[in-house]
Amino acid sequence: MTTKQYTIRMVPGNLDNRLREIAASEGTSLNAAALEALRRGLGEGGAPVRYRSLRELVKRPRETDRRAWTGALREMDVVDAEAWR
Repeated sequence: MTTKQYTIRMVPGNLDNRLREIAASEGTSLNAAALEALRRGLGEGGAPVRYRSLRELVKRPRETDRRAWTGALREMDVVDAEAWR
């Protein structure tokens, strides 16, 4: 298996912190943790990643999004009397 060397720039602080946490908790190098994250992210690591919460996938909603969701949920709470005849 041939390998290539990469240099990754402009890594956001939160991603750097998370990779360092994973490396420390698994007792591996930062490089090994980053490679494993790439493998999983690209679906090359066997079983696909199963997310337990959408919170990790969705950034903080904007106020307009929050209003739209609140309105949609309010509409779902309205009972249509005609539908129950």
